Amino acid sequence: MSTMAPDFIVSIDVGTTRVSVLVGEVGGGEGIRIVGAGSSPSEGMKRGMVVNIERAAACVRRAIAEAEKMAGLEIQGVCAGISGPHVKSFNSRGVIAIPTNRREISTKDVERVTKAAGNITLPSEREVLHAIPQDFVVDNESGIRDPVGMSAMRLEAEVHLITGHTMSIENFVKVLRKAELDLLDLFFAPVATAKAVLTEDEMESGCVLVDMGGGVAGYALYQGGCLRKSGGIALGGGNVTNDIAIGLRVPVSVAEQLKCKHGMAVGSMAGGDEVVTLPAVGSKSNREIRRQIIASIIEPRCEEIFTLIKKELSSESYYRMLGSGIVLTGGGAKLEGLDVVAEQVFDQTVRIGRPFGLDGLVEIASDESWSTATGLLLYEKACLEGRTRRTGLGDRFGWMFDRLRKIASLF
Repeated sequence: MSTMAPDFIVSIDVGTTRVSVLVGEVGGGEGIRIVGAGSSPSEGMKRGMVVNIERAAACVRRAIAEAEKMAGLEIQGVCAGISGPHVKSFNSRGVIAIPTNRREISTKDVERVTKAAGNITLPSEREVLHAIPQDFVVDNESGIRDPVGMSAMRLEAEVHLITGHTMSIENFVKVLRKAELDLLDLFFAPVATAKAVLTEDEMESGCVLVDMGGGVAGYALYQGGCLRKSGGIALGGGNVTNDIAIGLRVPVSVAEQLKCKHGMAVGSMAGGDEVVTLPAVGSKSNREIRRQIIASIIEPRCEEIFTLIKKELSSESYYRMLGSGIVLTGGGAKLEGLDVVAEQVFDQTVRIGRPFGLDGLVEIASDESWSTATGLLLYEKACLEGRTRRTGLGDRFGWMFDRLRKIASLF
């Protein structure tokens, strides 16, 4: 990576409720400097999937235009995150023989064995998004992190495969193309988010990242420094908003304001004398309700979200060995008391995860609602530097994985 002149990478997180764009400057140092940001309320998305290409593309264009104006750049290509219940993951094993003329494991051998683990028969409607190595076995010696340079006759790899529904992926790509953007890399959002909010110690000792989005709650379980399980459920902060709207008989826009300003996830945390004024709607005049009533609507939904995630994870042996508990992030993690509900459901220690390790617009780079967009920048930079090996849809869409690309140009 050049140290003479800066290059730029751009991330885009197209969520159910918001589109977020970040422009990062790399070069001249090890880190990333945030030089531009843009956001727009999201339309045309539901539960992390595209339901209206035109509307979604229009929202993307608005967020891109805002980021371009702030950064003084013309954005040409992006790395993007994708999520949703259509993304499924499982672990697979690959085995290769080391050529007899050298008997030393090379980086190409690691790539070969990772590819071998990903060469499985999938249903015709599914695609591999990532093949992420976990552990290697060298001549029956297990638990090896980096086998490069070791002498061996046989190399095995345990690999975490993340797959997505082909049509959902293609519709997502169409949104970006409609917005006149080149999609350079596509990542499963929770995996990218983990790079922004988890420490190496947490990944080593074991933790679960829960990314609370508007329509999807994504998760990623780490143990021994490796990704062990990942996925998402089709519930998020938008469901909490809808519950408030129905429970209090107010428009969704009013319910969202109530959630953000007065919402809390634990009813007992609200004082009995705390009162919230509901704005006039239609023929109804202003009315007052106790804050505890709002919390009593929110709490069951939050419990449901965490219970469903726990059900997805509870069968994993790694889940029973977590040393660093649960890390909550995403815009939904701002809800007061959400960490308390998570502690009760998971019976684990819980902290709120905010992005770290970036410079520039720190008010954005340290906000949990920007965790995915921030993580995408970090993950893309790592991929470009060759520190993260993966397979994907590169051949299909002509994406380039092995060299730095300047994806934004000066006006």
